[in-house]
Amino acid sequence: MVLLAALLAGCQTAPKEPPVPKKLPAPTAEEMQNAAEKQCSKPQGVSRDDCQYLAKLQYGIQRNFYNAAQYKGRECAVTIAWQNGRYSVLGTAGDEVLCLKTWSVVSSAENLPPPPKQMPSKLVIDFRPQ
Repeated sequence: MVLLAALLAGCQTAPKEPPVPKKLPAPTAEEMQNAAEKQCSKPQGVSRDDCQYLAKLQYGIQRNFYNAAQYKGRECAVTIAWQNGRYSVLGTAGDEVLCLKTWSVVSSAENLPPPPKQMPSKLVIDFRPQ
């Protein structure tokens, strides 16, 4: 009788939700530097320092951008500013779903590099998941 109850209970369980990706630990300074070195071996159109800063920023954001494939073909321009030791999103323009995801990712990303003194206080980043 106990076996029958267990079998019936198994038939009544709800379908499983797809697993939610776990947040990766914040990227280390070494990981960001390695990514920047690789990407900026031959910078084009910007100084090496600016290239490395932008590469580190990109790496730190992308590391926390889960399920990017589901946003393929969408675009979002995000205006960010360095405030109180982290980046704040000032505004977005583009695909609403991607913009909401990007806003969340940028706002919660940790260990992103501060902008160099020669960079403007505000940046616009274009997101176009491939």
